[in-house]
Amino acid sequence: MIWLAWLAAAGVIAILDWWAVGTDRRNIERWAKPGVMVFLIVAAVLIPAESDWIRWWIVIGLTFGIAGDVLLFQDRFIPGAAAFLVGHLAYILALVPIEHPLPAVVFGLVIVGAFAISLGRCIVRGAWRQSPVLGGIVVAYMITIGAVVVLAVGSWSTVVGIAALLFMASDTLLAWGRFVGSAPGGRVAVMVTYQIAQAGFVLAIPTLMPVA
Repeated sequence: MIWLAWLAAAGVIAILDWWAVGTDRRNIERWAKPGVMVFLIVAAVLIPAESDWIRWWIVIGLTFGIAGDVLLFQDRFIPGAAAFLVGHLAYILALVPIEHPLPAVVFGLVIVGAFAISLGRCIVRGAWRQSPVLGGIVVAYMITIGAVVVLAVGSWSTVVGIAALLFMASDTLLAWGRFVGSAPGGRVAVMVTYQIAQAGFVLAIPTLMPVA
């Protein structure tokens, strides 16, 4: 159960990070934000797993999350988004071998479709106004996170399904604040949903099993 201690430590640092973000203490945020991910990675390595394939792709996804965190903190949006994009691709590879009943996949598609129609198009339009290249990157990113949500919800795993939906919520809040207007909860809401989502993927490792 050593992994649980690492996960708990990640939770403590995450709360500190939320406080730092909310009070604009960037000197604390600078180390707390990636620190959460380091502790989550160790927890992911130590937690019991049914599949090493799933474990290590999730670890890779977490690792690219650190890179994205550092780059966004430096206000390097495009490299940061690229790092998160690769991280989401790693989560897709972790989720592909799992059984996906058709009704669950359809449910995931409905969720992603509703998001695309209601909020996604506004985000893409705002990004496109800033730069067609940026708009294209945002579209690629949304397709990727949409695939993560469909596969996660389509697995009928409650933990990984909620984690993926929190990822989509975090990315939506971040993109809305950057390309459309003020987002509810600001940067604190982005970080809370993002870090809980990452922890959810770690907690899902013991529950995910490839199709035999």
